[in-house]
Amino acid sequence: MHKEQLMELHQFFVHVVRELLDDDCYDSEYLKIYEKLDIKPHYIHKLKVEQRAAIFLLSASIAEFLYKNGEKVPENLARRLSENAFKYLNSKNNRNNKINNKKLQNSK
Repeated sequence: MHKEQLMELHQFFVHVVRELLDDDCYDSEYLKIYEKLDIKPHYIHKLKVEQRAAIFLLSASIAEFLYKNGEKVPENLARRLSENAFKYLNSKNNRNNKINNKKLQNSK
């Protein structure tokens, strides 16, 4: 998927979350993690993997909300979506570690 498409999808999920979870009484661990990442749909300087992780975290919070409100959503869907988000975040961290290790080796 192109970066622009990811940003549009991210924006869509932000709107869905705002519509579904418009009250502040819903407390989601996935939304807290999303907010800590500080990745917004219009941040063009963010990597594609970061945009993907944000999309998965938002979709996990939506799935969790729907399950808790009696919708026919599998209980483990939110967990699986969040695992995908963390997979993308871990791949970003691994890539950064490899780059930093190469820089250290080149500076010696």
